[in-house]
Amino acid sequence: MASQELQDPLEQRWVVLDHLLKILNKKYDVPSGVIKNLQYARSLTSFYLQDPTEPDRAKELPNIDSLLNNAETTLMGMAGMEGEDFVAEWEQKLLDASKGKEVFKQSKIQSKFIPGMPANFDFVRFNFKQPIHEERFIEICEYENVIIEFDDNDLSVFVFGENDNIQKALKEMAPFYAEQLSEI
Repeated sequence: MASQELQDPLEQRWVVLDHLLKILNKKYDVPSGVIKNLQYARSLTSFYLQDPTEPDRAKELPNIDSLLNNAETTLMGMAGMEGEDFVAEWEQKLLDASKGKEVFKQSKIQSKFIPGMPANFDFVRFNFKQPIHEERFIEICEYENVIIEFDDNDLSVFVFGENDNIQKALKEMAPFYAEQLSEI
């Protein structure tokens, strides 16, 4: 048997819980707190994994574990409505994940964690077909009090801030979208 490369147990556990959430959310009304716990756990995990040896990052481990435990407790309670076999299947998946086994193929996170970003900020991510005029884009973001980050490829853009400010900035950026559409 070929040795399987072990994955990070925190990430794997999150991936399993995320899959379970998606399944249960189709049939049941999953409490919004579960979704928020998973989102926050994901952000903290990304922060921690950037440098697990740094003491300030390592301090987040109990928070991550607590968030995942809370989400798992609620989701597994809801899984009980699907029957014992369903619960047993997901318990096994969570056990495998906690051992670092890859239960689900994980696509790389499309969102990007930015150290120091307040946890209560919202963000949007979008892609352009062609590079954009960054200077004007940055001016709009500064005026609307949002933070902009360009991905390495200069085609992916992340806008962080309070939801109302993001909405205003997106309206101001509309000409960029139109410019991209006219080039198609």
